[in-house]
Amino acid sequence: MSTDAREDTFRKALRLALGEAVREEWEELASLRVDRPISLGCRVRMRRVLSGKSAEAGKHAVFGKLAIGILIALSALAMLGMALRPVREAFVDTVITWYDTHFGVKYETDESVPSSVEEVILPTWLPDGWTLETNFYTSYLYSHTILDAEGGRIFLDQHIIKPDEEMDWFDNKDVVIETVLLNGKTEAKLFSYTDGRCALTWTDRYVFVLKTNRNGADAEMLVRIAESMESRMKN
Repeated sequence: MSTDAREDTFRKALRLALGEAVREEWEELASLRVDRPISLGCRVRMRRVLSGKSAEAGKHAVFGKLAIGILIALSALAMLGMALRPVREAFVDTVITWYDTHFGVKYETDESVPSSVEEVILPTWLPDGWTLETNFYTSYLYSHTILDAEGGRIFLDQHIIKPDEEMDWFDNKDVVIETVLLNGKTEAKLFSYTDGRCALTWTDRYVFVLKTNRNGADAEMLVRIAESMESRMKN
């Protein structure tokens, strides 16, 4: 085999090895919920490619340096991602399961969360003319209604997180589900119905759910109420 052919073979093998190592690493990172950069396993796989297992490896220092640079860049990106607030706070997975007439929402987490409502979080902003009333409460749930004189209703619930248990249910007819950011950093699920109803749910140590009736507020109002609550929780 000629030198050019061997070089071409080596380049292809290195590209495949790098691609496989990167793919496996990002799959591993996606499954983790702990703060750590590129795993030891990926480093080992990369070192095998660069350590001379191939007879041609030592003849191609440029490609070796390139591979090491890619590994360092991936490590830096992973560490930066873990440091960003939205990533670090996204430790709760929202799982939606569809049924015939509704869908259930389950909140999964590996981190410690309160087993009872230790602090009641209420909005610091309401639309003009709207007032808040407490309906009932238990050790694990607080339920409120925000209402106006026109018959509009916004229902606000705050409850604990029970991993692996569906805790909220929503009508699944004619609904569009979107992900929105509260104050640009906290993810929330927005459910918008063709009949004018909407609902918003998000997590921050607890689960918070805002729902409207047909004469209630629009999605923009729900987001603004939620953002006033989210800001208070960070203070």
